[in-house]
Amino acid sequence: SAGSLENCTGCVLCSEDNGCVACHHRLFLLIWRDGIRQYGVCVHTCPPGYFGARGLEVNRCTRCRSPSCESCFSRDFCMRCKEKFYLHKGQCLRQCPPGTAARPGAR
Repeated sequence: SAGSLENCTGCVLCSEDNGCVACHHRLFLLIWRDGIRQYGVCVHTCPPGYFGARGLEVNRCTRCRSPSCESCFSRDFCMRCKEKFYLHKGQCLRQCPPGTAARPGAR
């Protein structure tokens, strides 16, 4: 159907049931999970809460480990936190560590 072909934009290999299985080399494979079903799409940039990991076979969007992290450089190193969290040395904390203070507008 036309709808399933639309979701295959940027795909090298596409399945009707699971969407993209492989992307063109400059794109990232993002896997959405819906219950036990998973569906792949090819994206230029990974969405908030994910980072782009380039690999030999496939580039994929990988979820940041911390749910309080809005954007991360790697699985465990956060660059921006969700609201009400403070960024300190790559981690998102509920409050600033002793001896530190929040910068106005910092997250």
